[in-house]
Amino acid sequence: MASIYFVFVDKQFWPSEVAVHTIFKKMSESGTIQRGELYQIWKQDTFSKVFPHRKYIFDMLIHLDIVSEQRRYNTKTGRRLPAKNFFVPCMVTERNTTNFMSNECTPNRAISLAFTFKGAIIPPALPNRLISACLSMWNVKTYKEQKENGTTREKRDVKLLFSGFLCLSYDKAHDVVVCVEANRIHIYIVHKTSSGLIVSDIATNIKETFCTTLERIIEFYQSTVNDGSSSSRKPFQIEYSCLKLECFITEKEALQRADWICEKHKLTHERAHWNVWNQDEAKKQCKEPCSGLSEDALNQIPSDIELLRFSSHSPKDMRQFAEHLGVEDDWETIESDYPQKTAFSKFLILIRWKEAYPKGNFRNLADALNKMNISAHKLCCVKRAKKVDTDLPDDILECIPTDEILDSVASTIGQKFFQLGTELGLSVADLENIQEEQPGKLAVQNKEILHKWRKDEKLKATMWVLMQALVNIGRGLKSLEDFIEDVDFETLRTTEDVTDRIADYQNEIIEELVISDILDDMMTHLVISADDRRRIEQHAGQDDQNKALVDLVMKRREPMYTVFVGALKKNGYPELANNLKYESQDVSSSSISPSTEKKGLSVVTNQHYKVRLQKNYSRIVSDIKHEHIVDHLITRDVLSIDDRQKIEAGQSQKGKEQEIFGQPSA
Repeated sequence: MASIYFVFVDKQFWPSEVAVHTIFKKMSESGTIQRGELYQIWKQDTFSKVFPHRKYIFDMLIHLDIVSEQRRYNTKTGRRLPAKNFFVPCMVTERNTTNFMSNECTPNRAISLAFTFKGAIIPPALPNRLISACLSMWNVKTYKEQKENGTTREKRDVKLLFSGFLCLSYDKAHDVVVCVEANRIHIYIVHKTSSGLIVSDIATNIKETFCTTLERIIEFYQSTVNDGSSSSRKPFQIEYSCLKLECFITEKEALQRADWICEKHKLTHERAHWNVWNQDEAKKQCKEPCSGLSEDALNQIPSDIELLRFSSHSPKDMRQFAEHLGVEDDWETIESDYPQKTAFSKFLILIRWKEAYPKGNFRNLADALNKMNISAHKLCCVKRAKKVDTDLPDDILECIPTDEILDSVASTIGQKFFQLGTELGLSVADLENIQEEQPGKLAVQNKEILHKWRKDEKLKATMWVLMQALVNIGRGLKSLEDFIEDVDFETLRTTEDVTDRIADYQNEIIEELVISDILDDMMTHLVISADDRRRIEQHAGQDDQNKALVDLVMKRREPMYTVFVGALKKNGYPELANNLKYESQDVSSSSISPSTEKKGLSVVTNQHYKVRLQKNYSRIVSDIKHEHIVDHLITRDVLSIDDRQKIEAGQSQKGKEQEIFGQPSA
């Protein structure tokens, strides 16, 4: 392993060969390498014993967190794609010179803790492996930096991965920063608006994740020491920062003392200040005493999701609450329109308040609660999120839900369609449009919401996101898990592959294809019927016909997709076919088995002559002269004189043969 790790070395040891030297230079600047580039390094004589086992060794480097895959998502579907680049944190030499820490990671928006080690400095291998492990869990944040350059303002997108520094996107509201300084590994959680709105469950989960990961890394190093000196005691202690993110107190002391005054700023911190890092999942309420949201948090405008969380904890007398918010007339209308939907009505009145008062903030909500002699502590619910507890593997959770999965979930949501859409990130306007277009049809509304969510390229439509939304609204999770248990993982992957490939090349398909011969092949392989072909060709323009075919392929997926790609390759579109082909897919005609062909037939039939005709469709329309066939069919009363005239109207010989095939049987 030492000789393998020698790949990631100091600059003075870089090989002199130009191609390999370039790879090392790229690694030091971007911290990334591709699998093929690493294999190229291993082709050198130094690694002659490694190269034959390169795949196994590469997987081992990932397992040991020396190398970490760079997550990629299709921008049109949100699905995670196969890794192309891999991070090598130990090779990154560039330091963080961005203004992210000064502009974004500020005391009013961030909280911090530190893992402080006993020595004066942390061995570089440990934080590098920690950073690599983080990269396998979350995505590197792209920071839109603005800097003054004389009289102009420069803008640039920066991936926040540097030597000893990493920023990750946890979700839409929270970022996680890892910063190594001397003997401390600092962890910051940065909220998009206020530190007072950081969700306690998220902070607790992040803390526990880092603790577990560090312990695992340390345990590995201790297991390699055979002198019996390894100890079960942790070589680090957890310390919490003060409000200014600069002074620290040990976790043990912080949780024992009633309060603490930081040395530098003389700020008093009560014990409850550390509760955000130690959320008790068994308790749904804050630890006493709780004064509610912080001053800074009270000045923030609540998001739709935060209003949704609050609505489930809002006062029983919503009429009075609406009056204090200045939307009593709206409440009367909502109450009249939705007399049996109390939970929905409460959420909707909060949305109406937000629309009526665009600058309305949490303080307005707190004031309304106080006027009703209700503690503003109720607003703390916006900082709590339910946790998904599932045994499903990550590979499943990162898949896009199939049509079948979405349709099965839609039937279990009931009247919580508005809450579901909000949890999934859809706008209120979108949800109201769906409600107006499908009045009274709950299952259809829920289905529309789910499919719109999956299509939105701004949202990551994964199984995990869907499960989290279902947990939050308290509907449908059990049904989803039961359904997934019966779904083959390869089916999910295939669905994603088909969706991704067609989404990427849809415009090219629609604009360039002439599909007559392609339809011939697809009929021959029994993946479309004559009726399917009529429905496609009934469209006037070629673009519209192509779009109808694309929609059909997207809907039916395999085996139709493989036949479609094979037909493209056969009929003069080899480049497009290669682009559409996904990993391990065989697009040759011989790869389509008879059983697969029958599975793809759109209309199951016991009339074997139809199947035999369709399997020979391409040959029939290409080789047979139509005149004699038509005469014979007329004498047998299969076709009429009118049918002959329709056939003769075909613009080409092949078109006439196709018209014969398309005539309905007598």
